[in-house]
Amino acid sequence: MDWVLIEGLFCRCHIGVSAAERRKRQRILIDLELGMNLKVAGRQDRVQNTVDYAAVAREVKYFVESHSFHLVEAMAQGTADLILKRFGPHQVRVRIRKFSVAGTESVGAEITRARQAR
Repeated sequence: MDWVLIEGLFCRCHIGVSAAERRKRQRILIDLELGMNLKVAGRQDRVQNTVDYAAVAREVKYFVESHSFHLVEAMAQGTADLILKRFGPHQVRVRIRKFSVAGTESVGAEITRARQAR
């Protein structure tokens, strides 16, 4: 499988277990990997044969910044669902990091999800 990479997407969103933590937007970092066949795009050098990276980044940023989450796991799942539905890769890997929690540099979650066969 080939992978499209989108790394270092910074967002500010409402996330946290307590209401006090969710009150103020927090900085998070998202890395995405979209598993898809890139053979045709590589051979024909045409954007129509791949995914629009900017559109993926824009949609993910809008989704994350317009919702409130308790858990990074829920944010990762929602992001994976969005990408699978809107952009159609075979597989997606979502890594989310949240900063300055419990004396750490960051905490986070990484999930991999696949499109359901029909």
